[in-house]
Amino acid sequence: MYTFELIVGTTLGSAEYTADHLAEKLIDQGFQVNIHLDPKLENLPIDKNHPWIICTATHGAGDYPENIAPFAQQLQQSKPDLSLVQYSVIALGSKSYDQFCFAGHKIDLQLAELSANRKAEIVEICTLETPIPEDAIDECYPQWLKNWL
Repeated sequence: MYTFELIVGTTLGSAEYTADHLAEKLIDQGFQVNIHLDPKLENLPIDKNHPWIICTATHGAGDYPENIAPFAQQLQQSKPDLSLVQYSVIALGSKSYDQFCFAGHKIDLQLAELSANRKAEIVEICTLETPIPEDAIDECYPQWLKNWL
């Protein structure tokens, strides 16, 4: 059984609330979950039993939130072999911006370049259309979970 590593990039709290809600659902299914609000590469296991779920908002003009930007920079600089890591991305943003969910897509590309294995399509949550992003998790969770079973 997996222990999910939820890596959170948040500015105003929406991604954190979304990750917390996802964690509750996963725990209800019998999984273990670790939430990383200040993610550091050295604190994350790199193996098949600890999939990474990146739940990140997009800040400004497509930037990472301040709390996850150093993690993305660590990945870029150290270029670890992530071929054992399975991952999924949940991206939050507003369709009123040209760079909708860009941080989520950017980290997805970074992980793929480091040979990590994406298990599910990126879940995009528009905070204009879904003011309570946790509701979007409730909607997509059954299908999303099938990718992990």
